[in-house]
Amino acid sequence: MAVNNMRKVDQTGLRTGQALTIILLILAFVLNGWPLVAFVAVAQLLGGLDSPFAPYRLIYQRILKPSGLLKPNVYTDNPEPHQFAMLVGAIFNGVGTLALLAGAPTLGWALVWIVIALANLNFWFNFCTGCWMYYQFNRLGVPGFARSPIHD
Repeated sequence: MAVNNMRKVDQTGLRTGQALTIILLILAFVLNGWPLVAFVAVAQLLGGLDSPFAPYRLIYQRILKPSGLLKPNVYTDNPEPHQFAMLVGAIFNGVGTLALLAGAPTLGWALVWIVIALANLNFWFNFCTGCWMYYQFNRLGVPGFARSPIHD
């Protein structure tokens, strides 16, 4: 795919979402608070759907970036793999919330800790498991996974 067909992705915005996910989910675990898990699930769902009302996006674009606390780090990339990763996180946290509400805390917290682990992998080592999955589906020709990786 030609680079001129690519869009820009702000790595700082993505990392903000990862950091907020990690912090909020650990706080949810410590407080045994399913509402925080549900909030993160909704935040990830809205981010994955590219909603202008996605909470992490609003926090970054309306508070952190204008305050100068964080600087944009924009690069050429496909946003779809990142959105897919957020949707996978939303599913895990949504099912985790339901499990916690249904009295299955082991399952609920296991799903939450998977998201925490994967968000940490992405935040600290810049490896997005959901993005990797997206590109594997693209390579296999799975419908809906139309973007190929960028090769510089």
